[in-house]
Amino acid sequence: MGVPSFIILVEKNPSFWRVCHFHDMELVIDGNCLFNFLYKYLNIDAIGNYSEYSVKLEMFFMWLINRRITPYVIFDGAYDIDDKKIETVKCRAQQRINNPEEQTPILAKTTFTNILNKLKISFLKCDFEADRDIQRLANELKCPVLSRDSDFFIFDVHYGYIPFDSLPLNSIFKGIDNQEFKIKAYVIENLWKKFPFLRCNMALLATALGNDYLNKNSNVLQNAYRSDNFRLPRCKTEVSDLFEIPIRKGEPFFITIRKVLYWMCRYKDAERGKRQLLYFCYKDSREEDMVNRSIKVFTEPDNYMGYNLRVILKGGQSGSLDGSIIPIQVPTWIIDSHRRGGIPDFILNTLIHERNILLCQVEGSHAISSHECSLSIREVLYALLLGPKEAVTEHDRYKMSVCEFQREGGTRVTSCELSDIPYMYRGLKMQLLVEALECPIPSVLICESLGQTRIFLMITTYWVKMAKPTIDINFLKSVLINYLLFSTTKHAEFCELKKDIREDDILYKRNPLADGTKGFEDQGVEIIYSKYLHDDVRLKDLYSAVTGFAARYIKTNRDNKSNIIRTFAQFQSCILYATYLNQLLNNPLENVNPAYVFNGKFLHDMYYTLKETKEDIIEHYLASEKYHLKCFKSMLQFVQKNVYVGNNE
Repeated sequence: MGVPSFIILVEKNPSFWRVCHFHDMELVIDGNCLFNFLYKYLNIDAIGNYSEYSVKLEMFFMWLINRRITPYVIFDGAYDIDDKKIETVKCRAQQRINNPEEQTPILAKTTFTNILNKLKISFLKCDFEADRDIQRLANELKCPVLSRDSDFFIFDVHYGYIPFDSLPLNSIFKGIDNQEFKIKAYVIENLWKKFPFLRCNMALLATALGNDYLNKNSNVLQNAYRSDNFRLPRCKTEVSDLFEIPIRKGEPFFITIRKVLYWMCRYKDAERGKRQLLYFCYKDSREEDMVNRSIKVFTEPDNYMGYNLRVILKGGQSGSLDGSIIPIQVPTWIIDSHRRGGIPDFILNTLIHERNILLCQVEGSHAISSHECSLSIREVLYALLLGPKEAVTEHDRYKMSVCEFQREGGTRVTSCELSDIPYMYRGLKMQLLVEALECPIPSVLICESLGQTRIFLMITTYWVKMAKPTIDINFLKSVLINYLLFSTTKHAEFCELKKDIREDDILYKRNPLADGTKGFEDQGVEIIYSKYLHDDVRLKDLYSAVTGFAARYIKTNRDNKSNIIRTFAQFQSCILYATYLNQLLNNPLENVNPAYVFNGKFLHDMYYTLKETKEDIIEHYLASEKYHLKCFKSMLQFVQKNVYVGNNE
C-alpha cells in the first residue's frame, strides 16, 4: 500500500521523527491496516483461529486503554465511486489465490469489530477509501495517526504518523507494558525543513516514486527514469547528503529516490512536473489517466466530499448527505448504518457498482470456489438490494484465477422493498432468514444461554445441506463441539486452556495389525481410548486430549485432506454471507461471533480425532457436564431433523 519507496527515505533520516509521549491522548487508527497487520504479525493460522485472534486483539486494545489512550478506529468503505483502484483490488484478489496461506481469513474483520464493540471502542466506516478521512479526523482531534500505510508519510498529518512497527508489539502480547520503550512518530514538517521544495509538491513526489495508482514499474515512470531529465550529475551519483544514515553505494532504490528528488528540486512547480510526466506517457491515454488520478488523490482537496466523522464520534448525527458522492439510489438509512459499522461494504458495493470481489480462502485446489456453497444466500441479498433477476458481477476464484460470474437476484424469498426494511416487523425479517437459509428458527430452549445459537444452528444446517462434497456426521459434531467449547470459555481462560493439557489423560492410537502405519491415510483397525473414567473428565479435557492427539499426526495444513480444508472453508463462507443478510435486516437474530463458532485448528483436529475414534469420545468427555451434553444432543437433533447427515463410513 501507499508509496513504498518513500519508506526508505524516512527510515534513513532520523531527524524526520520525534519521540511521542504515548499516553493520555486520543489516537486515530487505520482499521483496515490494523486488523490485517495484527493477524499476520501474530502468525495465526490462515485457516481461521478466531478465538486466539480475539484474545490477542483484546490484549492490544487493553494496552492502549491502560495508557489512557482513547482510540478511534476508522475503516475503508466501498470501492471508490470512479473505480480508480479497481485494478489494484483485483490484483490483490489474485495474490490471495496465489498465496492464500499468507492472507488474512475472511472472518477476521468481524472478529475485530466484535472486540471493538465489547470494549466500547468507537469505530466508523468511511463511504469509500479512508485515508483522507483519517488524516482530516486526526488533524481535527489534534492527535496522531496509527497505521502501516505509507500514504501517511505523504499526507500532512499535523500531530504525527506512527507506523505499527514503532510500537513495542512483542511486549504488548507478552502482557508487559514497557514504559521505557520510546515510541516515535514521523512529522512531515521535519521533512520539509530538509527539503523545503517538497512542501507544495508532495502529490508530485508520490506520483514520481510510484504508488497504488501509478506503479513504479509502469511505462511512464520507467521512461522518465531513463530520460535526460532524471539523469543525475556525476557528483550526485557518488556523494549525497540526502540520507543521514549511510547507505551502500549503488543501491537501486536509493538511486531512484535521488533521481526523483534532484528532478523535483530543479522543477519546483507541480504543474510543470505533471506536464513532464504526461509527456512520458507518449499519448497513451491509459497511462495519462493513471498520472492524473495519482496527482489528484495525493492533492489536498479543496472541496472534500467525505462526511464529518468527528461529529458522529462525539455523539452527533451523521447530518446531511448533500456533500456525499454516493449515488441517490442508495437509501439514506443504508448510508448512515454503513458509516456506523452496521452494514457491510458488500451491501454498498452491490448498490453502487453492482459488483463484488469475493476473497479466496485456504481451500485446496478445487476448480470451484468455496463461496459457491453460499451462493443462494447472496442471491437473496441481491434480490433485496436490487430486485429479482437483476444481474450482479462477482469476481471469484475459478481454479487459480480471478474470474467474472454474472449472478441474479433470487426469486424464492418473500417480496419486499429495500426501503421497507427499517419499518418491517421482526417476525417478517426472521421469515426472510428462514427462506434464505432453508431452515426453521430453532426453539429458544435449545442451548438458551446464548442468543446466537439460533442463527448458528440455521447456518450450520444450511452448510450441511449445500456443501460439496457431502458432509458426514463427524463434520457436524466437530462444529457443534467447537461452538460449545469456545462459547463457554471466557477470553481470559482461553490462553490457560491451551496450556492446561492433562498429560495423564491422552487419547491413544493403537493398531492391532501392528503394521506401523500412522497418519490420516491409515485405514487399519484403530482403537482410541482415554485412561480416565467418565466422571473424571470435562469439556476442557476434550480440548486438551484432541489437540494433543492430533498434534502427533498433523503437523501442517498439508497433512489434512484438501476436501476437509475446503469443507470448513465453505462453512466460513456461509457464516459470512448469512451475517451480511442478518445485518441488512437490522439483526433480527443475534449474529454469531467467529471466536465462538470457528477455531480452524481445533475443528481440523476434532474431525481427525472423531474419524479415528471407534468409541463415542464426546459422550465420554461430556459425561460430567450434563448441561453441555444436553445442549450438544439438542443441537445435533435439530440439524439432523432438518437435513440428512451421512455417517462417516
